[in-house]
Amino acid sequence: MKTLISYIIITLSISYSVYSQDFEVSDTNVMEPLQFMLGKWEGNAWSMTRDGKVESNISEHIYCKTNCNIMVAEGLGTKINPETNETVIVHDAFGIMYLDPDTKKLTLRAYKDNKISISEIELIEDKVIRWEMTIPNQGTARFTSDYSTENTWIEVGEFSRDGETWIQFLGMELIRIDN
Repeated sequence: MKTLISYIIITLSISYSVYSQDFEVSDTNVMEPLQFMLGKWEGNAWSMTRDGKVESNISEHIYCKTNCNIMVAEGLGTKINPETNETVIVHDAFGIMYLDPDTKKLTLRAYKDNKISISEIELIEDKVIRWEMTIPNQGTARFTSDYSTENTWIEVGEFSRDGETWIQFLGMELIRIDN
């Protein structure tokens, strides 16, 4: 019986040490380079669709979790249907920003329209970020978000088939309503 108990304890100890490996991201607040994004935001956006230009009201909420080792972004865009006068959702997205433990790069994992994309977040200027998504068999979409004007978030979405010529398909301007 003592042998069985010893075996169980050793097995559990080994299992625990294997499954509790640290990602080597032990610092708290690793998302500090992006904290200028935190808060609740509201404003307007437009996007080009197959049906033409669509304008919408946007609300975004960006907040920290797990000692700010990750940041969460929740976005919702709505418009009024002119025929029914009902509110229609045109943008419903969820994203998680984190420091990738393998690459040590800021990363965005975005969920929208039952799709998942993983993109590196580049700090291209002070309070200006960019990320790109490859669209299979079509090209690349890139998004540039500028927070350099106090309490303002301006975003431009662009598309390219060749990675050199970019066409804007989205514009957004939001104002921070709460930290």
